[in-house]
Order: sequence, then structure tokens, then C-alpha cells
Amino acid sequence: MPIEQRKSLRERAVSPTSAPRLGVLATHPIQYQAPLYQELARRGAVELDVAFLSSAGARPVHDPGFGVTLAWDIDLLGGYRSTLLSRRSLSGKPAWLVSTSRWLRRQDIVVLHGHSDSDTLLAAAACRLLRIPYLLRGDSQAESSAAGMRRIMRHLVAGAVVRGAAGALPIGQRNAAFYRRYGNIPHYLAPYSVDNERFRAMADAARPSRAERLTSLGLDPGRPTVIFAGKLVAHKRPLDVVRAIQRSGGELNLLLLGDGPLRAEVRGYERSLPIRCLGFINQTEMPCWYGTGDILALPSGREPWGLVVNEGMACGLIPVVSDAVGSGPDLVRGVGEVFPVGDIDALATALSRVARDAPDRRERIPARLAGFTVAVTAAGYERAASALGRRRLLRRRRRPSAVTAPASAVG
Repeated sequence: MPIEQRKSLRERAVSPTSAPRLGVLATHPIQYQAPLYQELARRGAVELDVAFLSSAGARPVHDPGFGVTLAWDIDLLGGYRSTLLSRRSLSGKPAWLVSTSRWLRRQDIVVLHGHSDSDTLLAAAACRLLRIPYLLRGDSQAESSAAGMRRIMRHLVAGAVVRGAAGALPIGQRNAAFYRRYGNIPHYLAPYSVDNERFRAMADAARPSRAERLTSLGLDPGRPTVIFAGKLVAHKRPLDVVRAIQRSGGELNLLLLGDGPLRAEVRGYERSLPIRCLGFINQTEMPCWYGTGDILALPSGREPWGLVVNEGMACGLIPVVSDAVGSGPDLVRGVGEVFPVGDIDALATALSRVARDAPDRRERIPARLAGFTVAVTAAGYERAASALGRRRLLRRRRRPSAVTAPASAVG
């Protein structure tokens, strides 16, 4: 449903004695974030209003990484209140700032996604001028991959934005280290999470057809099956896992769920190895294919977190990731394996070891995922809103006649 058509939900007046008003400013609707917003709205501990800078994601859009036009097959906008604050050109920035400031004033506290987007930086500056506390949410790590003057500028911008924040919502250990590097601000852990129950239930339902699926692809269902899920681009290093399968001596199958510029090269191995490249798989089908596998491989050269690790583990897959994957210290260690990025022999060894130890490792997954649920993430947002939005909330409660102005879509 387009954001502009959700007028009735957006125009809901908010009582002056309500819970803290939590605004979230995000670039666009994202499939991983929608369950969190729906959970926050369902729980009712905060009055949630999400403002998007673009409607991309809620409508079909060409993704150059996948090389296809994407239209997500799950609802990204239902179940929570949202507003569109469309990006403007330079000449339209003054009007955008006016509209954004009006939206900001309606909040007790605001979550800003990232610190490098120009419009997000303008919103951070507006928060400072309006004395509205803001929380930072992102996946940056303490060591930047940028170099030269760009690295210096990013360092200066990050320091200013972090030091001006009321707090942070770190997704994990490496992200928390980023915030500690730049400022002494409160942390409210809100780990990256997915709808674990949805993925688990759909994978369980599909698992009885595992043998049939693999046989239809010309693969031996008796072999353990490795899943790679992601764009077939250089920094994801899909060819590393292909070559690791080659070095495993035919012990493992490999399914690649994704598309991109490396697809033709990957498919060139299908004739000689037990691998199949299935192309782009949409959200409702992903758990079914995860349910066909045993191991998730993520050999990326850079990966701030890797939510496919959450998805795969929810479906019972044991993760094997490179040490460049941000979720390694939080999700993977003690359950799966972490190997040095680019070391194909180490990757092949890790895959074989995990295949042998699969039953024992799989038993550890539920306990690990218990700390990475949408409910846990929502609780982090609520703690931050309660602690840091209290001053504006109390001020509002002292004005019982005040009523929030209706939100309006800004095209």
C-alpha cells in the first residue's frame, strides 16, 4: 500500500498523556525493519511515527546489485504509522526542512538511521536547534573502510553526530565500539533481528520436501547442503564458497540464492560441481530454500552485520562466515565458524567441520537466537524512549489542552 494512501492511520490524534512519542527517520521502507515497526506499534509502549525519505522499497525499484527490478512480496507499511518526507533537490531543501521540522516537533525523541546521509545530517542539526533528543541507529564499525580525505571527513562528521546524540541503539559489539570511539553517550542495545518465528515455521513446513527439491535440481539429497544468500557481487565473494565446494571433494552441495554481475561466472561451475544458482528469491520463498539447506556460508569481504545469518539460523542453518562479517562475534562464535576472509582452504575446512558436527551445533541455535528477536530489539527502543524522551513528555503532560496536529504526507 503506498504511503500516501495510509491517511487515516497517519492522521490519528495523540493524547497529551500518551506514551513517549518516538519518531524514526529512515531512508526508505526496508523488509528487515518492517517487523520491528509493527512490533513497536503492537506493544503500545511508545507512540511510533516512522518518516521515510523515499517510498522506494514500497514500490518496484531496480536494484543494480541484484540486477533485477525488485518488488517485495511482503507488506512493508502495514501495522504502523508512517509519513513520507520526500527528498528534495537543493532548491527545494528549505521547504523540506520546514516540513521535517514540523514532524520533528511532534516527537519526544527521534531515531536517526545512519550518520552519512546528507538529509539525515540536516535532521540531526534540526534536532539540535529544536532541542529534540536523537538516537543513532546504524551498522557502522569503529574502523572505516574509507581512505584519504574521505576517511578524514567521515571521521569528523561521525564525531560531531555521535557527540550530539542523546544515545545510541547499537546492533552488536562492533557497532557499539563505533559509538564508544566517538562519544560517551548511553547505549541501549537493540540487536539486529528478523521475524525468527516466521522463518522457522516456513522452513519447518518446507523441510519434508527437501529431498524432492534437491533431486529436481540434479543434486544428491544425501549430501549436506550449503546455502549462499545474497547479491552475486565482488565484495560478497560468492566465488570463494564455490571454490571451497570444489576443494571439499564433492562432499557438499551448494545453492546460491541471489543474482548479480557474477551470476554467469558462478553458473559456469554448475556442469562440473554440485552447485546450482537459483537467481533472486523473494522474501516469502526464502525460508523454504533455507529449509533445504544445512549450512549458511557468508564469505563477504565487507559486511557490517549480515541479516541473512539471522534468517538462516532461524531456519536451523549453522553459519560459517568470514571475519569481515559484523555478526560474527555476536551470533556466530560458539555456534558456527568464523574464518579469515579470502582464505578458501580455511573456508573449505570450516564447511566440512560444521557438516560433521551439525547435530550438536544446531542444538545451540535456539539459545543464541533468544537474544536476537524482534521483541528484544523493540525493548531496546522502548527503554531509550522512556529514559531520554521523558523531559519532553513531562512538559507535554503539563499542557493538558495540547493535541498533536495531524501528520501529513509530504510529496
